[in-house]
Amino acid sequence: MDRRTFAEVCRVRSISWGTVIVEYMYPHTIRTLARAGFDWLWLDNEHAHHSYERIQEAIRTAEDVGVITVLRVTNTDYSLIARGLDLGADAIMVPRVETPEQVRRIISWARYPPIGSRGFGIRSSVYGVHPISMAERIQDQNNNRFLFIQIESQRGAENLELMLEAAEGQIDAAIFGPADFQMDIGKPDTPEAPELIEAACSVAEICEQFGIASGTLCEHPEDAQTWLDRGYNLIACGFDDTFLTNGAVAARNALRRFE
Repeated sequence: MDRRTFAEVCRVRSISWGTVIVEYMYPHTIRTLARAGFDWLWLDNEHAHHSYERIQEAIRTAEDVGVITVLRVTNTDYSLIARGLDLGADAIMVPRVETPEQVRRIISWARYPPIGSRGFGIRSSVYGVHPISMAERIQDQNNNRFLFIQIESQRGAENLELMLEAAEGQIDAAIFGPADFQMDIGKPDTPEAPELIEAACSVAEICEQFGIASGTLCEHPEDAQTWLDRGYNLIACGFDDTFLTNGAVAARNALRRFE
């Protein structure tokens, strides 16, 4: 999937499947998941701690095999957002967003003037041998890179409409975080809590109202229908380490019949 197609996915809210890379951010992992048919890869650098060299190698490999990269950073710091884009990520995802002020900050750090205040730089490692002017670089980065905010709390869900109004069309998706939302309401291990369902449905409705994608994460494929029914179109299913663990455990358990 190329960026133009992904932009249309976000705009018309068509279904698109991703998965999360937490532990094994290596070129062969990227190729394996791309060949499996995932449209986009959630590269997690909030709960994992990968070097910038490893992230860039993963991003460049994803570009070569035609899969979109969504890099989750830790917070709204300029150094994280701008550097993630300088590494070549197709999208930046910022967790725990709750206020219009945070949204304005994210946009400022991610966009070049006149939209934002990101520092300018051209690197051949990102653009290859093709000449590119300052104007072309600005247009490409401002128009063809995506910004996702994560809604992981009651406050974030309640303020989403205000945040998207403040964004003035610069946010491409809101990603609902069910696990952190459960923690926020003081009900861990309750994915069917009424407060969670109400907030999740509200997030999807507001995203539809603003013409942006609504996304989430589910651990198992059988959970995907629930989120589709709630109005979500960007769904990341599973984790790289879980795929390995589940496959290994299933194989070892199957071998026990020979013991």
